[in-house]
Amino acid sequence: MTRSYTDYLLSGPATLVSPWFSNKWELRSGTGEAIALLERLGRIHVSTVALADGSRWVIEPAGTSTVRLIDAPGHELARIERRSWWGRRWEVGGGRFGCELVSSPRPRSWRFEIGGSAIAELSGSLLSYNRVAVNAMLALPLPALLLAWHVVARPWEAAAAPSGLIPAPGDGSQELRR
Repeated sequence: MTRSYTDYLLSGPATLVSPWFSNKWELRSGTGEAIALLERLGRIHVSTVALADGSRWVIEPAGTSTVRLIDAPGHELARIERRSWWGRRWEVGGGRFGCELVSSPRPRSWRFEIGGSAIAELSGSLLSYNRVAVNAMLALPLPALLLAWHVVARPWEAAAAPSGLIPAPGDGSQELRR
């Protein structure tokens, strides 16, 4: 049986944790249950994901200001595209879902929005993103959270293309938004 990204929804609290100077991260639910293990492969700008059910995903650059999440057979599950010059607004989507990842005024805080309303929040610690608290008020697709982690915790690698410092090509309607 082939699983869909809709089989991987997160709701309620969760935490992304990594020791200092480590490339390994762990995503745990609010009850402490392991959801995924993540590993950053910095030199090639890729992250790997091992889910608790044994599924394996890869997060990789996909051109100018775009990062995608693919499964083991190579099918794209979701993508995130930079939509502002300062990297403070991203579009996340895949299959049957779509939302925006927007920087909050507080340092190291982000929120997922649909129609300007928050559906989930990410909050890093005061000094780093080594501990990220996640609060999903509505069901959030796990691929969206993992892509957000990839671009927020390691933004210099998210674009990964020489022209990656500009918003992704599009209709231009959001390029001036902060």
